[in-house]
Amino acid sequence: MLKLIKQYRFYLILLLFLLIPLLSIDTVNRSPRDYRAYDRIALAITTPFEIAIHWTLDTLFGVYQNYLSLWNTRKENRALLDENRKLVNTILNLRELEQENIRFRDLLRFKETYKVDTVLARIIAKDVSTEFRTLRINRGRQSGIEPNMAVINAEGVVGRILRVSEDTSDVVSILDPLSAIDSYILRSRVRGIVEGLTDTLCQLKFALRVDDIQPGDILLSSGLGGNFPKGVPVGTVIKVTRKSYGITQKVEVKPSVDFSKVEEVLVVTHTDPAPVHAQLVEAPSKPVQKPVTGKP
Repeated sequence: MLKLIKQYRFYLILLLFLLIPLLSIDTVNRSPRDYRAYDRIALAITTPFEIAIHWTLDTLFGVYQNYLSLWNTRKENRALLDENRKLVNTILNLRELEQENIRFRDLLRFKETYKVDTVLARIIAKDVSTEFRTLRINRGRQSGIEPNMAVINAEGVVGRILRVSEDTSDVVSILDPLSAIDSYILRSRVRGIVEGLTDTLCQLKFALRVDDIQPGDILLSSGLGGNFPKGVPVGTVIKVTRKSYGITQKVEVKPSVDFSKVEEVLVVTHTDPAPVHAQLVEAPSKPVQKPVTGKP
């Protein structure tokens, strides 16, 4: 008997799998009170298999659904990260444009105040050597730039044009020893020549020992020579040293321009010999003439 079962076990299992669905369908069509004996036997045999198959299918479907959900979530996270990076870059660009617009407005206001013809230029390089303290701008001969033209920004004097090519120009800053700008003290009207001293400071040369100069005094460009407009801020006196001998005094000056943050400058191509602000501040008052009345 066992030999026959082993020999035909494939066909028996196949028959069993064919009979179970038929019995199940037949059983489902009846109410529980109409179940016959073989119906109860079929249910007892098939119910565990149905539960196991149903649980397996539900588990596999749930795992598949979770996998799809995680995959979709991962794709959405990647898309959100990319969008977030783009938004961050856009915000940074907008902030940079806002700062640039503020600087341009300051330059425009400065230009209108001094009534000068200028060319807007951008700093594209800086000389890092210790012998020269120069800048390079993106404007040259094609833009009407010539040597010795004044270079300024909204803070004050930057320097003057040293060399010119077709598309670029080199600017020697007031921090360079080669620089020399005729300036005067706003408070006491004392004059001198501002030259470069160190990487961050200048000096006022040819100031007499008896001249009234104090720390905190503001230096302005005198306008002599016609290159620089009159009254442009040059720097602030930070230290005055008077020796017991000699005819001059040592005056250290902090430039008005923060050269570590300079990005745009104005090259002065033509200056008004009498800018509006200078006319208002320094124009002498005319005496009022009284009408002359003749005797009858």
